Amino acid sequence: MSSPVVKVAEGQLSGKVCQTSDNTQFFTFKSIPYAKPPLGELRFAPPEQPEPWEGIRDATTNCNICAQFDRETLQVVGDEDCLYLNVYTPSLPNSDSQPLPVMVFIHGGGFMFGNGTDDAVHGPDYLIEKDVVIVTLNYRLGVLGFLSLDCKEAPGNMGLKDQVQALKWIQKNIKNFNGDPNNVTIFGISAGGASVEYLMLSPMSKGLFHKAIAQSGSSLIHWAQNNHVKTLAAKIPITKKKIITDDKDLVKYLKDMPLKDLITSSMLVLATDKWRGGIHFGFVPALEKDGDWEPFITKSTYDLLSHGEFEKVPYMAGFCNREGLLMLSSNYAANLERLLEDKDFLFHLPFQLDDTQKLDVETKLKTVYLEGDKNYDDIDSYAIDFFSDVDFIGGIYVSTVLVAKNNSPVYFYQFAYDGGLNYLKKKLNIDRKGACHGDDGGYLIKSALLQGNLSDTDKLVCDRMCIMWTNFAKYGDPTPKVDNVITTTWEPIAETGLAYLVIDDKMTMKYENTERMKLFKELYEKYYKP
Repeated sequence: MSSPVVKVAEGQLSGKVCQTSDNTQFFTFKSIPYAKPPLGELRFAPPEQPEPWEGIRDATTNCNICAQFDRETLQVVGDEDCLYLNVYTPSLPNSDSQPLPVMVFIHGGGFMFGNGTDDAVHGPDYLIEKDVVIVTLNYRLGVLGFLSLDCKEAPGNMGLKDQVQALKWIQKNIKNFNGDPNNVTIFGISAGGASVEYLMLSPMSKGLFHKAIAQSGSSLIHWAQNNHVKTLAAKIPITKKKIITDDKDLVKYLKDMPLKDLITSSMLVLATDKWRGGIHFGFVPALEKDGDWEPFITKSTYDLLSHGEFEKVPYMAGFCNREGLLMLSSNYAANLERLLEDKDFLFHLPFQLDDTQKLDVETKLKTVYLEGDKNYDDIDSYAIDFFSDVDFIGGIYVSTVLVAKNNSPVYFYQFAYDGGLNYLKKKLNIDRKGACHGDDGGYLIKSALLQGNLSDTDKLVCDRMCIMWTNFAKYGDPTPKVDNVITTTWEPIAETGLAYLVIDDKMTMKYENTERMKLFKELYEKYYKP
């Protein structure tokens, strides 16, 4: 079958036959429209149903990525016409076939950058060898995906609503690729992990998935939610020496702006945005007002998690042990230098505190980070630990514990392996011990960046990760049996205390709340305000 053809609701698709490095055959269908192009009047609007086509559509080439600012070239790249997905399947349906579990990957990039459809970056090869169907997708980013003006013309969270639309398309069509619409697992890293949690919390996505995996992301992390997008957006016309005070006039102005001007101006506004410190993206998810449109989310995500108001599905979440190594990259190095120079932890803390609270919190922070246990000899290890927690682990830990109080099973992990497939460390040339933010992704998603001489342990960790992730998609249990690869039973979080799997060259269960975890649980309970 040189050109496999599949029929979906909108028409026919012609794909291609591919092979993994282990000679596993699979079928690839790229650039499938799951929504109408959000152009013209549909800029900032919720996604609409895709339009049908005549004949057989070529599904073998890459689609546009969603329009964004490229931080390497300092140019606007991509296009507004970008709402496409890819489907990779080990087999197509026939009279003897059993439908396969479906895993839907949501890419990261701070809701501002990245794409899900370039398979040189997000290759399905490792996971597809475990007999699952893989779906990857694009969603609108930055100001195009998250302009929130509390009105029907720009309600906010369009990027998350795009994800919902893709899940609806999957429910309708995935059986034609031999996927099981009743066994869909969503998973993602960083902003993709936060997206997974948002999808669990939103009534819009109810019933569209059956298991969820959030890696290094949560709605509780400060960079993953901004309820002041309106204030940011009002500054965009000022970059063109124009002042607009009326919301409807602002929407019209932003709709009419040329694409490159809009994105460039939004980045200029972000560069001058006053922020306490740490990572900040600005145009990201926000709580919506109730209005004459269907909102994605209107209530505090902390409250929803606390009260169990979310989709109760088997859940996995986790983080990398040195997420804060990301601060060694040029984008965030100034934050690290400032903390090392003045040890002003409060500047980077995203909680609003009065003077008495500041004194109390600062004392606790200095005790935990300056005087606490050190696992690494680096002179900046305390700062790496702090940024690991404030920008990632604190929110992830708190949200996972809240989910576990109201849901079962919940599996928690710490990825600590330092090897040849550690994605972001390799990409950013970070020469430090430990696993950086996003490093676990390299052991699940094949990237052209990471091909080379891999050690036997690299291959073992990759195989182990893929088995656990696909076991979870198949059975809701990452370790249904123990063998020479899966050497330890991964125990879910117990109601009585924390249990988590450390994934290194070996698998080890730990049962402890570290002082860092306890501190952030206290900070969120006392001071978190969305």
